[in-house]
Amino acid sequence: MQPEIYWTTLGIWVVWDLYWSYSARKVKDAASKEPAASRAFHLTLLASAYFLLLLPFSPQNPLSTRFLPPLGPLTFFGLGLQLLSLGLAVWARRALGRNWSGRVTIKEDHELVTHGPYRWLRHPIYTGAIFAAIGSTLALGRVSGLLAIPLFMLLFTRKIRIEERFLSQHFGERYAEYRRHTYALVPPIW
Repeated sequence: MQPEIYWTTLGIWVVWDLYWSYSARKVKDAASKEPAASRAFHLTLLASAYFLLLLPFSPQNPLSTRFLPPLGPLTFFGLGLQLLSLGLAVWARRALGRNWSGRVTIKEDHELVTHGPYRWLRHPIYTGAIFAAIGSTLALGRVSGLLAIPLFMLLFTRKIRIEERFLSQHFGERYAEYRRHTYALVPPIW
């Protein structure tokens, strides 16, 4: 593994996570939220995916096996994709403002956000996170990243189902109308 690419990839995720943690301080209180067991399952999937994506495995570990040559064009494409994708997630997070939560919730005085990237996507943060994982996998070129991507997909598709149910119950026909004019993720699905 190229150490400078690894540290760059990891650094991008750390800066993003610091922003995410900082911005989570000023959110509305939750009126209702997903059960603790569901949240624990999401966090377990997330930790497992990050572990596979970012842990510096020893060169002898099969998870360190490269599927791409080091420092090829896909390395730099991957870093760019990671940055742009996490930028999309930050844009979406800022659009949500105080309505954001890491846990599936309905906030007190919850607003249906339909501006920013939410004009086109119902879940731009999840889209950004999935594509950032793909970018990191391309940048690092390790088999472990190929195993992390399905975990990210499982995590976010499960979370989408729960979130869509919460929002449909809370906003009713208004949310149904919003769903008819947007995609859940990119590439355009549901």
